[in-house]
Amino acid sequence: MMELRNSFTKVSEYGGGARVVWAMSAGDRESEAQAKKGEEGANNERDSRAAAALKRNWCLGLRVIEMIISVIAIGLIVGALYSPQVVQSDHRHIALIFSAYSSFIIITGVLVIARLLGESAGWRTSIGFSVLGVIMFAAAAGVIFYDWHKSYYANLRPNKEAYNLLISSGVFSVLNAAIFLIHAFFTFRKEADY
Repeated sequence: MMELRNSFTKVSEYGGGARVVWAMSAGDRESEAQAKKGEEGANNERDSRAAAALKRNWCLGLRVIEMIISVIAIGLIVGALYSPQVVQSDHRHIALIFSAYSSFIIITGVLVIARLLGESAGWRTSIGFSVLGVIMFAAAAGVIFYDWHKSYYANLRPNKEAYNLLISSGVFSVLNAAIFLIHAFFTFRKEADY
């Protein structure tokens, strides 16, 4: 006991004669530990709420991303089609590209609005839309890359800006096909309603 009291009353050699006595009671240590635990608990609670929100809304987030990419892709292809030499394909290719982009803007838009209003599509329906999205966007990308390759090397003086728009639309189409595939995989694995 005497050693304990001496350890609390020692004077620091740098203190210049001033005595600093710090004796923390067991209750103070306990309250400090509870305060730290409360801070960690609040952080864990925030993390768990964020994880629960992500788990609950992952499907909605993917649908919004799919819709945004579709809008970007259709905007890029429209810009490329203003140059008549760029896409020298027949109208079937253009129809396939526009039907893929515009139909999935409508489909994903309706699904997002329905989800925000409290309705949910079944998981089989969601997988059906996602698999169809993979097929349509992969076909659109294939047609875009084929037309790009065919017309780029056929032109003597290709318009680089228009071709960059065309190839960018194809890249966004491939990206969207991959996102639809990921969406279908996770929906099948979790069997989660949209």
